[in-house]
Amino acid sequence: MSNVTPQQYREAVERMVADYRAAGPVETKQRRYRSVLLAHGWCTEVHRLAEAVLHLIDSGYRHETLILLRTMVETTVSLQWLSQKGDAGAVGVFAEGGRTNRAAAEDMQKAFNVPQDLIDAIKGAPVEKTDESEIFRKFQAQCDELDPKRELYSVYRFLCGYAHPSATSAAAFTEWTTDPPSLRIAPKDGPASVAEATLAMCLIWAGRAYDEMIIGKPRKQFLRSVAKDLGLPHALPLIN
Repeated sequence: MSNVTPQQYREAVERMVADYRAAGPVETKQRRYRSVLLAHGWCTEVHRLAEAVLHLIDSGYRHETLILLRTMVETTVSLQWLSQKGDAGAVGVFAEGGRTNRAAAEDMQKAFNVPQDLIDAIKGAPVEKTDESEIFRKFQAQCDELDPKRELYSVYRFLCGYAHPSATSAAAFTEWTTDPPSLRIAPKDGPASVAEATLAMCLIWAGRAYDEMIIGKPRKQFLRSVAKDLGLPHALPLIN
């Protein structure tokens, strides 16, 4: 992977985005479509975020792409987890969404003058707790099912340092070579290929996870070819 240039990663990303946009209607394997609906939304979001990252890079905001890359990594891992769990995973995702919405409604009701019909609509939705909803609730638990060595989670944790207020994010705007340290308006440059390489990995892995849910796996050979050219694994691990 070290021999691949940022430009080669970028060209691969642009090819994958274009190929995804050109894909026709799909036919799913599942009789129950909840997992496929979620997977389609997540996979499409990953591809759109990839386009947004390229626009930010071209506009001089490479540092700011780290926030979006964190979301892309999280969504990609969750998509692989969902593709393995199927409908049970989808039920868990919706259940966790209902739980968080209900908790938010209760907190808002205490603090703000929220319209009662909104509160009733949220609280009126069924809440179902399942084994999968408990796993989906904690991203680390999803990672552990796919990757017990926590290599995936370590990437996520690194990017969280830029997605949340932290010493890491603040340090990018501090010049430590002066005495005393001085302030920077523009962030220090990080490794040139981090964004492009992460984009490529997410598009390959998210694309393959979604493709496994589609009859005929229409993008399998294309994505495997891109992965081979870049020296990347063609898919994330299966659930142990």
